[in-house]
Amino acid sequence: MDTQGVQEVLNEITRKVPGTEGAFLITADGFPVVSTLETGEQEGRCTAVGAILYDAAQKAVAELHLGGLEAVITKATEGYFVISHAQDELFLMVLAKEDVPMGLVLMRMKKALPVLRKLL
Repeated sequence: MDTQGVQEVLNEITRKVPGTEGAFLITADGFPVVSTLETGEQEGRCTAVGAILYDAAQKAVAELHLGGLEAVITKATEGYFVISHAQDELFLMVLAKEDVPMGLVLMRMKKALPVLRKLL
C-alpha cells in the first residue's frame, strides 16, 4: 500500500470540501489505517463507530436482498458521515459538519475511490 499516496487522497477530500472534519481509511474492525485527524480519541471513536454501522448496514442489505452495499450515510443534527467500501476489508469514511453539502462529499468520495483502489 502506498500510504503517502492514500494520505494525499484523503487530504484532497478535506481540502476540496470545506467543513469536512476528517477523512479516514479504516479496517473492517474499525482501526484507522490512514487519517487526516491526529491519532487520538476522536479518531478511534469515529473509525470504530463507522465499522460497526457499516457491518450492520451490510447485514441489513443482505437480509432485504438489495444487492451490494454502496455507502452508509448517517446524518445527525450537527453533522454526518459517509462510509464506502474501498477494497477488501478497507473502507473510506468522511466526517462532515451539517452545513456541508452531502452531494459534494459523495462526489469527492466517488472520485477518490478509484484512485485509492490503485494505491491499495
